[in-house]
Parts: sequence; structure tokens; C-alpha cells
Amino acid sequence: MNNSRLNLLLISTLCMLSAFCHAQEVDSMRSVSLDSVVVSARRNTSGMAQRADGMLVWKMQNLLDMPKILGNADPIHFAQMLPGIQTNTEFRCGINIEGCDNTHNVVEIGGVPVYNASHLLGFFSVFNASHYQTMNVAKTPLSAANAARIGGTLSFEPFYIAPDSTQGEASVGLISSQATVRTRLGSRTHCTFSLRASYLNLLYSRWLRADDNNINYFFYDANLTLVHRFSDTDALAFDAYAGTDNAKIMASDYLATMKARWGNVMGSLHWLHDKGSFHMRHTVYATAYSNRFRLEMQEMKAKLPSAIADVGYRADLRWQQWKTGGAFAVHRVQPQAAESYGDYGLNASSQKRRTAVEGAVYVDYALPLGTCFSVDAGIRGSLFRSGSSTFAAADPSVFVHYDNNRGIRLRAGYFLRHQYMYLTGFSDAGLPSNFWMPADADNRPQWAHGATLGGSLSTADRRWQLSADLFYRRLYNQTEYAGNILDVVATNYDLNSTLLRGNGENYGASVMLQKSSGRLTGWMSYTYTRARRTFSQGTTRGTYPASHERPHELNVVAAYNPWRHFGFGATLVWASGTPFTAPVSVNMLNGNIVAKYGKHNANRYADYVRLDLSANYKWTSRRGTEHGFNLSVCNATAHKNELFYRLRISTKNEYAYRPMFFVLPVMPSVSYYCKF
Repeated sequence: MNNSRLNLLLISTLCMLSAFCHAQEVDSMRSVSLDSVVVSARRNTSGMAQRADGMLVWKMQNLLDMPKILGNADPIHFAQMLPGIQTNTEFRCGINIEGCDNTHNVVEIGGVPVYNASHLLGFFSVFNASHYQTMNVAKTPLSAANAARIGGTLSFEPFYIAPDSTQGEASVGLISSQATVRTRLGSRTHCTFSLRASYLNLLYSRWLRADDNNINYFFYDANLTLVHRFSDTDALAFDAYAGTDNAKIMASDYLATMKARWGNVMGSLHWLHDKGSFHMRHTVYATAYSNRFRLEMQEMKAKLPSAIADVGYRADLRWQQWKTGGAFAVHRVQPQAAESYGDYGLNASSQKRRTAVEGAVYVDYALPLGTCFSVDAGIRGSLFRSGSSTFAAADPSVFVHYDNNRGIRLRAGYFLRHQYMYLTGFSDAGLPSNFWMPADADNRPQWAHGATLGGSLSTADRRWQLSADLFYRRLYNQTEYAGNILDVVATNYDLNSTLLRGNGENYGASVMLQKSSGRLTGWMSYTYTRARRTFSQGTTRGTYPASHERPHELNVVAAYNPWRHFGFGATLVWASGTPFTAPVSVNMLNGNIVAKYGKHNANRYADYVRLDLSANYKWTSRRGTEHGFNLSVCNATAHKNELFYRLRISTKNEYAYRPMFFVLPVMPSVSYYCKF
């Protein structure tokens, strides 16, 4: 009996344990049983993103959906429409960032500088957007690694990652054509090749007439990137660029013909190493720009050649919060060496080729302060020698960032920067008559203190972003070119006598509202800028606006894709006119034109206004290739924007100083493109 009761108790206990375990199993199964969860995010279809430190990173592949101008979506053109960056008009090239002139900014391909990075008219830069992966825009020297310039940086990064299959883009238009192909050459090697050419005069010779001046112009450029990966951590990359411009302008009033041929070449070899938190890049490079500018008149001829060529090495290392590196370059410079000859004798300047050597080392450290704050501090040491002059500097920088990861970002910074190479020359005509010069005993290195304060506010889905910036720069040893082409052909030309030297300051504010996803994308920005220069010599003693100053500028960029096959875009620019110096009297002396000029930069061009429209029709073939047609209209409102002022001479030897305009202010274009 006792055994029976014991067995029954044991069986009951086992049943209870089994039931308990089953219940636990059911509970356990219930605890891991989840309802379906959908995780979604809005894709940034604009391709442009702003980092916490204020740098703008732009994916070049997204430019295909941006509004096109003359059938072309040029990256530098869109960079000029960003807040804090001033727009240049037709016949003016380059970029002006936060009141700095073009020479204060550096344009790079993979960390290698490219000089005079623009083609004529300002609609085309030397960069074929489809060849590059990203464009990085830094309006201030955010890091000690930035080049020795007191302005900003535009850096283009090629594709260093191999494509899964052959890819490319091509377009054929009435003004220009271009093509890019990315393909594998083996299991570890791939290349990207791009080619572009313009043929404006074939169909638009009348549009290229400015008053009674005929303009003949064309350009071409080519890019090559070749990458071989030795291992998962190491790769060797070769970048090359070559481009040439040819222009011929026939001025009936002067019975003169201006001819120019200019261009860039660049080659670089990179060793890329990436392993965990350690990244390293070594670069050797050569880059050069040359210009042959000639003026032919009835009784005299003039030449204004100039050139610059660099050979250099650069090393950059990054490990966790540390960044360090150095750079070395040899500059071979030919400043503008004017030579005129004819019925009135020979006039030749004594400008000879100059050699300058530049070296720098830097270190940066990023210090996190909690979960939201961080501090980036660095110092850059530089040494420069030109002729018998030697200059050295130590430039610190510090930036504080706040990011709460919920859409609020704040930033503030200070920097000191020295610059040893600078650009000067005839800038208003837009022709390649600008030239580079190294610092020397007569022209001391330029340097500047700078401060910036800014922030941004984003919605929870990052769809909308409002950003604003304040900036101030105090500049020293600034130069401006106060001469003109008549000085070259009619007087004993002395370069130093045409340069104004002094100090200056830039200050202003900018605000931008950006929409980065959805059917409608783009931005609207307003920039207020003052760029003042103070000179102390001769008749120019006083404070004046810089030649590139635009106090007010409004930019609107919009891309709208309402349907699968159709897309529309528009860009609107309204900006204050830039200053210029007008003559107060003109006379003929021994057959030469002698002009007396008034107060420096006391006049301004009329406001610059331009509305560009663009429409795309696209479709995808069965093979997955995207095709499309683009129709674009440049200056759709036919606003007569002043190109520049000039002396107009009649057959009765009467003179007038008046603005020049394009004969046809509106320019349509049609192009076909495909992406595979």
C-alpha cells in the first residue's frame, strides 16, 4: 500500500512538472513571438548632405536628376549656388567663398590641386561630374590637413571601388557631348574613363556674339582613373586629367583680335591603405596650367603668356581620433610676361620664371566630450622659400561641434592660415589672362584670422533642414590687379606698378532651407557678404569693396519629378552687381589709347538675374539601360545681364564707355543621354 501511494505521488509529481514545463515552453514561445515590424526611412534623392562640422558632401551620380544648363549639370556651377558662395556671371570663372576671391580657394582631385579650374563662360568647369563619386565643399579650413589657403576647399574624389559590372553614362547635345565608362580589367583591376568636348560655334555662333564682337570657342577634356587592388587592405590608384581651351574674339571697334589657348594637365599616383581604424594615403603628383594669350591690332601685337607647374608629395594618416601628415611641393611659375611690338617699337617685361619650394606638416585630434559635444583641434606648420626669401608659419585651428542626434547641430570655430601662392591679373574679361605668383620680398605671404558660427535644424525624418552661418575673416597682405590691357600694349609695362597691396576683412551671414527627399527636392539660400580691402599707396589710398563683392545673393534650385517618365527643374539667381573702376577720360597720344581712371571700384554692374529651366523625359529599356531627352533654356526671362564694360571707339574717333551684352540673351539646348 505504501509503495502504491509512493508510485502514485511520483506519477502525479511528474505530470505536474510536465505541465509546468509545457506552460513554460508555451510562455517562452509566446515571449519570442513578435508581430511584423516595418522599418522605413526616406532616401536622400538630392544627393547632398551636410555633416555636423558644416562640410557639404555631394554624390555626383545624383546630378543627373538636377536641373541642366545648356544640357549640362556642372558641379562647380551648383557649388556656386550654395549659401556663402558667390555666383559668377558669364565671362567670369572660379568660385568666391565667404568673401574670399578665387585665389583663396583650392580645387582638388584626390587631394591634388588643379589651377584655374574653369572653361570659358563659367557654364563648364574642368570636372566631368560622372567621373567622380563625391564632391566635398568646405567653406572654411576645417582641418589642419587643408591646403595652405585662407579660403575654402572643393575636393573631388574619383571611384576607387570596383564596379560589379560595366557601367557608364553618355550624352549628346547641341553644345557639348560627353561619355564615362567604368569597367573591370580583371579580378583586382578596374578603370574609369571620361571624355568631353564642346562645339558651341557649330549652331550657336550668333549667340556667342557680344555687341559687334565675334567669339569662336571650343574645349575638350579627358579623365582616367586606374585602380589595382593588391589585397583587401591595399590599393594603387592612378588619376590623370588633360584639357584644352581655344578662344578667338574679334573686336570690330578696336580692329583687334584676341586669341587664347590654355589648359590643364594633372597626373597622380596614390597608395591607399585601409585596415580597421587605421587609414593611410601616400600621393606623388604633377599638375600644370599654361596660357598663351595674344592680342593683334592694326598697328601692334602683344603676348601675355603665363604658366604654373607643380611636382609634389603628400602623406595623410588617420588612426582613431588622430590625423597627421605632411606635404612637399616644388612650384615652377611664369608670371604674366607681357611683350608688345609694332609701329611704336618693342615693349617687353622682365618677368622670368620663378622656382618656389613649399613644405608642411600637420596634426589633428578629435576629442569627444560626452555624447553630444566634440572638439577638433589641430596645428599646421609650413615653410616656404622663393628666391632669397624664406617664410615660416604655425597655423592653429579649433572647432567645437554639438549634435544631439535628434536634428539639432551647432558649430563654432577659429582658424589662422597663411597662403604663399596667389592669383592676379585681368579678371573681368573672363579670359585666361589671370596668372599665378609666389610670395617674395615685394609680395609678402597672405594670411588671415577667421571665425565661424553656425547650426542646422532638421525634421525628425531628415526631410527638411534649415541651416544658418555667420562668418568673419581679417585678411592681411592682400593684392588686387589695378591695371588693364591697354597698359600692356601702350606703356612700359611693369607688373609691380599694377598691383594694389593692403589688408581687408570679409564678414556676412547665410541661410539655407533644403528639402532632400520626395518628388520635389532642392534648396533656397540667401547670402549677405561684405568684402572690403584697404590700400595705402598713391591715389588708391582708402577702403574699397573687393572686385568680386556681391552684397546680396538669392539662389533657388528645384528638381520636381511628378511622374515616372517626366522630370522638371529650375534654377534662379538674383545677385548684386560686382564693382569695377570706370575711366573718366580717354585720349589718343601718338596713336596710343591713354585712359584716366576714376576712383577704384566706385562703380557697380547692374543686378545679375538669371532663370534657367530644364525638362527631362526618360525611360528604361528591357536591358535596364536608362535613356532620356533633356530640353533646357538658359536665361529664360531674356534678362540682359552686363558682361563687362568697355571703351567703344567709333570711326570718328569718338569714345564711349558702355556695357556689353550677348546679342541673343536666351539660349535653348536639346540633348540625349543614357545611363547603363
